[in-house]
Amino acid sequence: MKTAKISILVLLLLTLLACNRHPRKNVNEDNPLLKEQPTKESIDKKKTKNEVQRIKACDSLVTNILITSSRYKQLTKGLNKAIIKNGGQSFGVRLEGSPNPIKNQSWGYSKTYDFTVYEIYTDRQLNIARFSFDPKSNLLYEYDTDLDQLKPIEFDRNLLSDLEKISK
Repeated sequence: MKTAKISILVLLLLTLLACNRHPRKNVNEDNPLLKEQPTKESIDKKKTKNEVQRIKACDSLVTNILITSSRYKQLTKGLNKAIIKNGGQSFGVRLEGSPNPIKNQSWGYSKTYDFTVYEIYTDRQLNIARFSFDPKSNLLYEYDTDLDQLKPIEFDRNLLSDLEKISK
């Protein structure tokens, strides 16, 4: 009889504790030594994220070097209007090759940043010019299809200092 009373008392006590609606505070919460420490993997992810941001900024700057060049401006002046007049939609610039093809999602690896300027029509896409920027020599080239060679073209060299800062 005494054992039954103790058993019932223990069950009641356990039931009361189990039904406690107030969550207990995590004892480790305030102890900085017991908090989760950064792992090599979390540090690598942060470095990778920073690297991707740096590469995107670099790609954007190289694209800006191209689209601010006098040759690109000459080539695209009035182009959109002419394309629409011919039944097209617009034109665009695509990065086809770069030193970081996986991180910036270009089509393939290249030691240079390779761009194609193209016209967009409902049934096709027409490539009209190709350009390359060489980050080692800091030169911008246009591909001459008649001579099958790259010809250096002028661009805003002030952008190179920004590119140098990003590249480091």
